[in-house]
Order: sequence, then C-alpha cells, then structure tokens
Amino acid sequence: MPLAEILESEFRRRNLKVSQSAQDLLTRYAGEIEHWNCKVNLTALSGESLVRRLIVEPIWVGERLQMDGVLADVGSGNGSPGIPLVVTRPFSAAHLIEPRLKRAVFLRHVVAKLGLSDVVVDRTRVEELQARSLISDWIVLQAIDPTPDLIRALRNIGSETTRVVWITSLGSCRVQSAERIDVPDSSTKVWIFRLDQI
Repeated sequence: MPLAEILESEFRRRNLKVSQSAQDLLTRYAGEIEHWNCKVNLTALSGESLVRRLIVEPIWVGERLQMDGVLADVGSGNGSPGIPLVVTRPFSAAHLIEPRLKRAVFLRHVVAKLGLSDVVVDRTRVEELQARSLISDWIVLQAIDPTPDLIRALRNIGSETTRVVWITSLGSCRVQSAERIDVPDSSTKVWIFRLDQI
C-alpha cells in the first residue's frame, strides 16, 4: 500500500484531523526515511509500522498535549518525533539536536526538502549546548532514557515551565513526578514531566 494511503488510513483510525498539505509533507518525509535508510541506518521500521510509530503516534501525542511554542527534539536521528510535530502543531521554532554526522545530514536534507523554515538542525550533543542558547517550551525524547546526567543537560535548554515528553516502550520512569499516558492500540508509553519538578 502506498505511504499516502497508509497515512490517511492511520489518521482516520485515530480520529486525527490533519490537513491535506500536512499529509503531503508527511508522505514525503516517510518516503525520504525509506530512501535514506538504505545508506544511513535510520530505523528498522518500514511501511505501516514506520508510519504508525514514527509519524502518527507523535502527532497523536502532540494533539493530546496541545503542544506549541518552541520545540527541542533531543537525539532526533531520523527526525521523529520532531518533524511530524512541527508539520502538525503551531510551533514558532524547533531544534533537531543530533550529534551523529550522517543523521544530521539526513535531517538537514529533509528540513530543506520539506521547506521547514523555522527548524534548525543542531549537530551536537545536548550536553555541549551552551546554557540558555536555546529555551524550549517542550523537549521531546524518543528511545533515549532520561538519566540524571541527561536531565541536568536539559536544564540548559529549558526553563522552570519546560515540559519534557519521553516517548518509549518502557512502563516505568525514574522521574517520580512524571505523568504517564498510553498511546491507544500501541505499546508506546508517554511520560511527561516538568524540569522544575525534579
């Protein structure tokens, strides 16, 4: 089944209202992941599972949490969840933070190809960003454990009200104050916490 049809079917299944122009961008994004995956190991997912896990689930999370403002996607890798969120939510700016060269090249390519003018690719580790060089309203992590060291680094790009969204398959979170939501019909768990609550 073509990627556009998979996307449309998944949006209907989750009752997500996504404009046709956003669907077109997301179809191109999914196609770029599949194309580049031959050269750069971006994901083990393909077809329906790629669309569902890397595109539709982050959009569901963004809608559920009503995300907007400034976004930082830490360890962005293949661009998820950052790119699907930027395409479908009213962010004023977004930073895709990725230290690995080949993945940063992929991210820059996709950002340019999709014409995402308010998205910056930072090829660095979040720990190396200067304090206050970026202040995020939302920080997203996917498959990256929020260790105490990482949380310390996140404080450099956040404020007291910044919310961290950790998308994972793990059923527990070391941050005691974290709130959990489950993505329907999925093993994906979403943990949300504020930096001032740790």
